[in-house]
Amino acid sequence: MKSPKVNTKNNNSPKVRNLSAIIAIMLAVVTLFQAGTVKSNDLNREVSVMEAQLIAEIEQFLEEEEEMGIEEEIYMEMETEAIEDVNVFDSNDNLIASGNPANDKELRKLVNQADYLSSLGSNKYYRLSK
Repeated sequence: MKSPKVNTKNNNSPKVRNLSAIIAIMLAVVTLFQAGTVKSNDLNREVSVMEAQLIAEIEQFLEEEEEMGIEEEIYMEMETEAIEDVNVFDSNDNLIASGNPANDKELRKLVNQADYLSSLGSNKYYRLSK
C-alpha cells in the first residue's frame, strides 16, 4: 500500500515553526489573562460585599459608642449595680433581711454593719458579726 506523500517542504521551514509557536503562545496568554480576569472579578465582588458588611458593622458599633458620653456610661453602670439583691444573715446564719439596698435605708444600714461573705450572680451575701 502506498501512502500519499505530504508536502514537507513548507512545514519544515523555521519561519512557519516560529510563527506557529508565537500564535500558540499568544493564544495561551490571552486565555490565561481572560480566565484570571473572570476569577478576579468574582473574588472582588465577593470580597467587596464582605468588606461592605464588615465596614457597616464597624460604623454602627462606633456610632453607638459615640452616642453615649462618659456621664451616660457611669449612669448605666450605676443602674446595673443598683439592681443587685442583698441577703443579710445574723451570726446564727438566719436570714434577717433581703432586697435592694438602694431602695431600703434599713437594709443599707445592715449591709454597712455586716461582713461580706460572697456573691453569686447579682446576689450578694453578708453576715452580721456579734
